[in-house]
Amino acid sequence: MVKTRFSSLDVRAMVNSIRPSVVGCKLTNIYDINSKVYLLKLQRKGFKCFLLLESGYRFHLTEYHRDKSSIPSNYTMKLRKHLRNRRLTSVNQLGADRVLDLKFGQGESAFHLILEIYVSGNLILTDHEYNILALLRVQSDQETKVAMREVYPVSKAMGLLKIPISDFPREVEELIDVAGQRQENQEIQEIELDEEKAAKEKKKGGDSAFAKRSKKRVSHQALPLVMMLHKLAPFADPVLCANCIAKSSAAAGRPLENAFKLTIDDLSLDEVVDLLQAAAQRVLETLRSVSRPDDLGGGSMPQLEQQAEGEAEEAEDDDDDEASPEAAAGK
Repeated sequence: MVKTRFSSLDVRAMVNSIRPSVVGCKLTNIYDINSKVYLLKLQRKGFKCFLLLESGYRFHLTEYHRDKSSIPSNYTMKLRKHLRNRRLTSVNQLGADRVLDLKFGQGESAFHLILEIYVSGNLILTDHEYNILALLRVQSDQETKVAMREVYPVSKAMGLLKIPISDFPREVEELIDVAGQRQENQEIQEIELDEEKAAKEKKKGGDSAFAKRSKKRVSHQALPLVMMLHKLAPFADPVLCANCIAKSSAAAGRPLENAFKLTIDDLSLDEVVDLLQAAAQRVLETLRSVSRPDDLGGGSMPQLEQQAEGEAEEAEDDDDDEASPEAAAGK
């Protein structure tokens, strides 16, 4: 199956992949392919590339030529006004969220272009303190609001693990207790509903209450370990969780046919905790393999030359001219 939307791990891997190429480049122009897809033209001496940003789905470098809007949108013009001819100084993932943070410039004159790759997505321009200057859509929940003149909630970015691995025993017990209580409540509600329906049927001369309950009884599945690991390591998608559980279980001498079917009823509490701790360590090792040195180790990062904002600009191609935005291309 072709992947259509980036996972958190995909974001981390792509950030590490594009960073050596784009950091230090100057943003020479911005184009809108449609209302969700934007193309950033970046260049430095002897090098030029296009960075594609698709709100809610993906980002990557591209060489593919695509038609774009003949007249830039108002949003694109705002981005050009604040970002054009600024140097890209950093490329980061916010915590372990599916969020890309592109920083242009340095100090108080810096701007951030933030791409969200979850739900309906968003592309947000902020100043150096993350005050929102422009965005594709307003969004809010009970705790935060993403809108003009609001501060983007950087501090709420998801962490790698919900708690340290050493604290898993306590958290696992709490998750099991919560799941057990939820299942018990559901069963009580179903019994009460079945009895109510059976009583109505009995008055109509239908089956007995006992017969109705026996037909309607629902079988509840025990809490899967994949789901538990995903709760403890929220950045890891279920497939990665299942893979790490399978490898950890095999290493412990318990090979699994299907890690998705392993539940808390299949192991003792101590075995559940040990397996989840080992699997979480594998999840972090997978993350480390696609991260830069100061983000858990792995990868490489070239040293960025500090350049003054007012330095002479590199020569730009004719298609970068504001009067002829239709000449850009990309994927």
